[in-house]
Amino acid sequence: MTGRLHGKTAIVTGAGSGFGAAIATRFAGEGATVICADLAGDKAAAIAASLGNGSSARACDVGDPASVAALAEYARARHGHVDILVNNAAISQRPKRTAKSEVAEIERLFSVNVLSIQHMIVHVLPLMRERGGSVINMTSVTAIRPRPGMTWYNATKAAVISVTHSMAGEFAADRIRVNAIAPGVSRTPMFDAIFGAGERAEQAYGQLVETFPLGRLSEPADIAAAAVYLASDEASFITGVVLPVDGGRLIG
Repeated sequence: MTGRLHGKTAIVTGAGSGFGAAIATRFAGEGATVICADLAGDKAAAIAASLGNGSSARACDVGDPASVAALAEYARARHGHVDILVNNAAISQRPKRTAKSEVAEIERLFSVNVLSIQHMIVHVLPLMRERGGSVINMTSVTAIRPRPGMTWYNATKAAVISVTHSMAGEFAADRIRVNAIAPGVSRTPMFDAIFGAGERAEQAYGQLVETFPLGRLSEPADIAAAAVYLASDEASFITGVVLPVDGGRLIG
């Protein structure tokens, strides 16, 4: 038996750690050839080396259109096409009152979390038009149920939902499906970036677990499983969907 993604080529951004690394690993396990893209090229290379299937890695700053153009050209030269694009790379912010947010920080959040998708539309989606494919944008449950102190991160993830809906309608004629996954909080490097380490982080972890009806935080494997489904032909009639993978956080 072949995997659900056999013969497909995928680009996964932010593939050097966390959700991206888990998605890249599951995709390869399902038969895909994965281009692991990450700002930290060494981390992406380490993940790609473990995958097989002709997978490879590229350093890429998704907020920089020239860097994304170079990634697309690499994919074109190496594979000739792209079947799956996972826009997973993102940055967060430390909790703070909205008035304390600096303009430069807000601009960087939108550059990496939102404008990066535009760069992918311009440079990568042309590689998908001949065969069609699947785009998966990573949003967050905080876009739907915002947490205090994260105003501009929440805003970027809400923008990703709107962009996903608009893309789904625009690219349907090209047989390119566009969906989003909304993870709950997970103990990934982004968690550490938000809450730091030590007693404060452990306190935050305990408080967050209590808000999840299923009694635990999201795991990277949970997000990867959802991504495999949305990328596969099993979801061939699904587009414009935002799938919460949050242990019931939205209803808790």
